[in-house]
Amino acid sequence: MFEVGESVAGFTIDDFLGGGASADVFRVHRTGDDGDPSCDGPLALKVLHPNASDHARVRERFEREFGIASLLDHPHIVRMIEHGEIASPRGSLGPRHLPSMWLTMQYIGGPAATALVPERGDEPDMDTILRVAMQIADALDHAHSQDILHRDVKPANILLSRTPRSVGTPLDAYLSDFGIAQFLDDTRPLARNGRVQGSIGYASPELLQAQKLTPATDFYAFACTLVELITGTPPYPRNTAFAITYAHLNDDPPKLTRRRPWLPSAMNSIFAKALAKSPEDRYPSCTALVEILTRLMRDVPVPESPQRSTRWPRGR
Repeated sequence: MFEVGESVAGFTIDDFLGGGASADVFRVHRTGDDGDPSCDGPLALKVLHPNASDHARVRERFEREFGIASLLDHPHIVRMIEHGEIASPRGSLGPRHLPSMWLTMQYIGGPAATALVPERGDEPDMDTILRVAMQIADALDHAHSQDILHRDVKPANILLSRTPRSVGTPLDAYLSDFGIAQFLDDTRPLARNGRVQGSIGYASPELLQAQKLTPATDFYAFACTLVELITGTPPYPRNTAFAITYAHLNDDPPKLTRRRPWLPSAMNSIFAKALAKSPEDRYPSCTALVEILTRLMRDVPVPESPQRSTRWPRGR
């Protein structure tokens, strides 16, 4: 783990932003004043853990994230800046002889879009959700125009420019994490050791069955994401991965009006199409879906969320 103030690959660590099993992410700035002027200000530095057990697999995902995302130039896709290798950081759990890959990317100051998922008893912020949805829809449609599939669209992979409830500039959203993205003509296996790459809760039937993928695969995951942002849960909230998979393959799409009775009944048919089992039966683009939702919700009032007592914590 690097420490605040430490210099790494020409960058100075300002803050630790978070980490997982494969990498840590830091907010950094360039050390010195001779850097690329286009990269002034804070950046996000992602450093791969040198873990011997799955180093090759994680390294491939790391290289894929940088390589594919760097081909995309869109105002709502996290911009890749640089990448390289350094010696293993102090305190690393991995072998000392394995280098750590790193990449720098555009720094986004807010949380993931999971912050927009309404808690139980709360109502969704539809204006913000539709704004975010349109920006991410345009980003995905741009990726598809470049023959790139994201393959892991979900709230956790959408970053927000600021906290949703804070006051300030308009909130913007950015599509991130192209670690399992692929080109449309990529014929490599979609699963390894029988495991599907991607997030089961948002996975299309064709992805779960290791069939040919098309932009409609991302359309499905995007629709699952919108269901969660609007209702508080993904389309098929089940207790096991097997049950979720079965539901994606066999169950009817959920009726959103059962979760949010104030929603127009047309919302049910819209998401029935967006979550169709067959890819060709879905909407032709992510933008097409959001445009329909925006028109539908234009004059629909959203009930106010009940006031919570400040004497009790919000968490459950």
